[in-house]
Amino acid sequence: GISDAAATVTSGSATFGGIDLLKAPEAQLQELRGREISMIFQSPRTALNPIRRVGQQIEDVLRRHAVHTRAGSGGDAPRGFRERAIQALRDVAIADPERRADAYPFELSGGMCQRVMIAIALACRPRLLIADEPTTGLDVTTQAAVMDLLTALAREREMATLFITHDLGLAADHCDRIVVMHAGHAVESAPSRRLFKAPLHPYTARLIASTPTRDTVLRSLVSVPGQLPDLRRNDLPACRFSERCERASAACRQSLPMLDATAEHAVACWHPLVEAAHA
Repeated sequence: GISDAAATVTSGSATFGGIDLLKAPEAQLQELRGREISMIFQSPRTALNPIRRVGQQIEDVLRRHAVHTRAGSGGDAPRGFRERAIQALRDVAIADPERRADAYPFELSGGMCQRVMIAIALACRPRLLIADEPTTGLDVTTQAAVMDLLTALAREREMATLFITHDLGLAADHCDRIVVMHAGHAVESAPSRRLFKAPLHPYTARLIASTPTRDTVLRSLVSVPGQLPDLRRNDLPACRFSERCERASAACRQSLPMLDATAEHAVACWHPLVEAAHA
């Protein structure tokens, strides 16, 4: 399966390239991971192997998928892997990649380690990149540089990118479409500009109201009321935001509307902010 022992998939499907990932055999999933679907983790120093040189870690991925790599320079010889690892570092704008390939993670800065993680993820030119909080722990300048790099590479390689973040500002700047999640539920989905201009879900509106922008006056920021619900509770309401929402009714506690994934702007709410949508 694709999930950890603590997770259970009760229904639905997860389709990639015509393959249902929930039903695919483990051998097929192993071929997809790192080749067709890659991931960047939020803590590169934890994700990188501390006792292997970074160039070797890129070569590990190239060797694992040598037969299947879409980029396919035909470099199956050790020297070919080395050259491709160095090129992968060059592609993510690491200066002096020949020397950096022989460095250990502890010898590199946080921003440099994140670029190495990106190089590893993109080494086999995947069709889908999952970036999980890829700028956590980086200073603002380095964060901007990493995000600009990811955006440019995704566009250049025509690679779909799923960016997971708590930073609405980053999402607004770099994402074409945003899916808002609350306590494990997808509650709203829309093109980025439309979402910020006319949010439909009360939680989305609260998030936007609590997010500073260049033009925000600090005293105008309003926090989201209440606390996240304890997901271990047996009596959770159907809408997990209902206990914090001024628009909630009995219906919100009994059932949750389905989010229509095919709609341009979809919301899972019985009482959406329709006034804002038509303003």
